[in-house]
Amino acid sequence: MLEIEYELRQRDLTAFTEHQIQEKEDYQKILRRHQITFPAVLAFLAFVVGFFYANTLSAIGIAVIAVAWHYLSPLIIKYNIRRKTLKLYSDSDKQQLLGKRRLRLEPQALVEIGEGEENRIPWRDIVRIEALKRYVFIYLDIDMALIVPRKTVQGDLKKFIQIADKRISSAD
Repeated sequence: MLEIEYELRQRDLTAFTEHQIQEKEDYQKILRRHQITFPAVLAFLAFVVGFFYANTLSAIGIAVIAVAWHYLSPLIIKYNIRRKTLKLYSDSDKQQLLGKRRLRLEPQALVEIGEGEENRIPWRDIVRIEALKRYVFIYLDIDMALIVPRKTVQGDLKKFIQIADKRISSAD
């Protein structure tokens, strides 16, 4: 029975939501609007102010705002997503979810062990495992997953993922 231990931190609670939102068309549309359309309008305004009104200082100021908006808007949008996601969790939910956790591979189920609590998840109930650069998501449903931050994992995560993938595939 292979086992890994990890610590789930508050900033990790938003990782799954951010990952899901980044792939949605609505998010991409908002990002394009804030990174391309709005700065383009400001750049055109800077051109008009500089060329027709001969006010170079104002034109430069507007152009600087356009460039700053292009780079800062994704950070602001992500900050708002994180803030809204964290509001979904009550203080008692955070206490229950955060902290040291363990996952153990058993022949019939994945066992999640938290603060004095043990949950058995049958392999047939796990949709897939998605390994990213910073996180591993164990999908329990299309919009629900166990979040495993790679940075805090103790144990052989690579082997854990391989064995879990095989068990999920064989359970179908």
